Amino acid sequence: MFRKDLTVPIALLQVEAAERRIIENHIMMPEIKKKIKILRSGYNGEKTIKHYLEQIPDNKYHIFHGLRFPVGNTFFQIDALLLSPKIILMFEGKNHSGILRIGKNQMIHENGDIREVYENPVSQAIRHKILLKNLLESNHTPKVPIGFFIAVCRTSTEVIIESGYREAEEKICRAYDILHRIDLTEKYFKEEIFNKKQIEKVSQLLLTKHTPESSNILKQIGINKSDIRTGVQCPICFFIPMIYDRQKWTCPNCQCISKEAFLQAIYDYFLLIDPHITNQQLCWFLNLPTPRSASYLFSLLKFPYTGNSRDRIYHQPHPFP
Repeated sequence: MFRKDLTVPIALLQVEAAERRIIENHIMMPEIKKKIKILRSGYNGEKTIKHYLEQIPDNKYHIFHGLRFPVGNTFFQIDALLLSPKIILMFEGKNHSGILRIGKNQMIHENGDIREVYENPVSQAIRHKILLKNLLESNHTPKVPIGFFIAVCRTSTEVIIESGYREAEEKICRAYDILHRIDLTEKYFKEEIFNKKQIEKVSQLLLTKHTPESSNILKQIGINKSDIRTGVQCPICFFIPMIYDRQKWTCPNCQCISKEAFLQAIYDYFLLIDPHITNQQLCWFLNLPTPRSASYLFSLLKFPYTGNSRDRIYHQPHPFP
């Protein structure tokens, strides 16, 4: 049973919106494209893990994707978590191409001429296990065994584990081997720690403590608000801006006509500028001719809002986008 399904990471949506909204030769464009590639790869890895978890019978586990918990002044995230009466299992995905060399002190990724050094994923998973254990204990949850695996999601990736590193050999697996690893682990844990009521209580705790990522993406990637191109983007040729006239948009480049292209522009505003928007701000970002035009669009969208008609502030809907 999926209690928290996999969704596109907000950070990925944000950098993709930034890519749409800055000029092609912007100095930060290469960095943005690199970030998109990294985030997209991670998301694809999580989709691979989900593909195999979907094959588990619904009544066996409560499954959560992308849980993100606060710890001190930072956060830790778990790609996939499986909760059952007997055990909690965590899965972390690695979707690198090329070669992964995993030792006790580091993981080295080699792909062609590129060589990058990362934290040992086993050490990272052990840290997340400890942090999750602390979170559960601080909320008076009965002690439950917590296991973990690191799933290599690309079948073409070569994995080389340091000789004698038994823990990595036991904990690192291929994504297609996830069900087998779950099956083997279940055989070691016979005692039921949680009853049905406690399972639901722990599930609600995990969902309540989950903290979605939120960041000032423009500051993070080093671009100014003035660098963001306003206007509605053509859904066919991607030209910005389309021209508004009589409740529709026309692309001056390819002559595409659309009544709905403005929706992506509003989502871009929420992703890049602010999760709240006024009539005046909508006029600015969509290049609308009059405040009445903005009021008409808001009447269609039915976004949640606060304030009276003159000072009304509209809020990003949930779920989003």
